[in-house]
Amino acid sequence: MKVSQVVATLSHVPGVVAAMVVGAADGLIVETSAMLGATDGGSDPRKHTAALAAYLYAKVTRASDAARLGKPAFMRLEAEMGHICVVGARDVVLVTIVTPDANLGRVRLDMMTAAKGDL
Repeated sequence: MKVSQVVATLSHVPGVVAAMVVGAADGLIVETSAMLGATDGGSDPRKHTAALAAYLYAKVTRASDAARLGKPAFMRLEAEMGHICVVGARDVVLVTIVTPDANLGRVRLDMMTAAKGDL
């Protein structure tokens, strides 16, 4: 599946505010969906979210390795206003920003399936 198809598929899951494919090493956005509720003219929060999510995933990977648990399969940050979900896929990470009422099982399944595909 092409990167653009992965982003398009994830962005259509109910509750997904934004879906991104991000470089694992540098945190730069490779592909992104439109962000629901975003307004033109302001700073794009996805750039910061993408970079921080890649950084956090790298740190979680190090902690998981140190604990001899292997590579993390799925990372979810739960906050008051929603969740950030991250899955590693070779040299990129998939990142979704989702609403609090999103079906997290569906988001996780779709992200894991995409990461195991030809990304």
